[in-house]
Amino acid sequence: MGKEQKNEIGRVISGIKKGDRQSISRAITIAESAPEMFASLIKPLYNPKKEARVIGIVGPPGCGKSSLIAMIAPKLTAMGNKLGVIAIDASSPFTGGSFLGNRIRMQDSLSNNKIFMRSMASRGAKGGLAAAVMNAILVLSSAGYDYIIVEPVGSGQADVDILDIASTIVLVLAPGLGDEIQAAKAGLMEIGNIFVINKVDLPGADKAERDIRYFISTGPAEKRQQNIVKTSTVSREGIDELAQAIIEHEKSVDKNEFIKYRFYMETLRIATEIFSEHIDHLKKERPKWLETSLSEATDPYSAAEKIIKRIESDEKL
Repeated sequence: MGKEQKNEIGRVISGIKKGDRQSISRAITIAESAPEMFASLIKPLYNPKKEARVIGIVGPPGCGKSSLIAMIAPKLTAMGNKLGVIAIDASSPFTGGSFLGNRIRMQDSLSNNKIFMRSMASRGAKGGLAAAVMNAILVLSSAGYDYIIVEPVGSGQADVDILDIASTIVLVLAPGLGDEIQAAKAGLMEIGNIFVINKVDLPGADKAERDIRYFISTGPAEKRQQNIVKTSTVSREGIDELAQAIIEHEKSVDKNEFIKYRFYMETLRIATEIFSEHIDHLKKERPKWLETSLSEATDPYSAAEKIIKRIESDEKL
């Protein structure tokens, strides 16, 4: 890493410590585009005592997640919390079209200076989460944010991976679309801590509630008492109730234990990324020692074991 990059990292670190929003944005950009720089940035900032609580807002596309976030976000900040919002988008990072859509839908929240909002491209990441989303959480935590709302892509089964980072998961469904059936098939009913029937001003809200209660009743015993909140971003019905339900659920979560779990999962993710970088290098360069190992191996498993040992020994690849 060159002198200019080191100087930039120093400036960004200083800004994050002061809560400077431009520095926070720059750090997240580095996380997305230059992971090797980000490692040098986050090491001096990381503090497990400053880990923010993460709220996952999941559900099928079109159920109104972004509009709902725009309304509950100010409620959470009004309780004295410093809040960040990360919206993951499935579109190409070059088009920017739906990035703007997310920002428009959340513009009321953005007017509150305690709320930091960032759209991130999924870039094809599995699980509905952008690869750098955990790094963005680390940045916002280091900047003193109390709560971070994460909105995944909204692709059904993919939303399940939110379990690795969020201690409260809000499942949002809308009436008349069969969302509750699809959510049950995708396994989302099993991960939701709070169920929201949004757009209750539309026909079919009562049926959606009955269906959800049925699916909950047939699930694990510990999941049968989940909250079901009816909301409308038109009439603002249920918005206060939903914000309170989120806070109440967070009170029931052992924060220290969950942070340990999140740290464990993040460590494995980083280790996987580092290992993958080594493998990508080998695919591209095909060094002489690799050709020798492959020619000497009696089977692909033995060859793979030799590669792993070489990486573990930290010899030049």
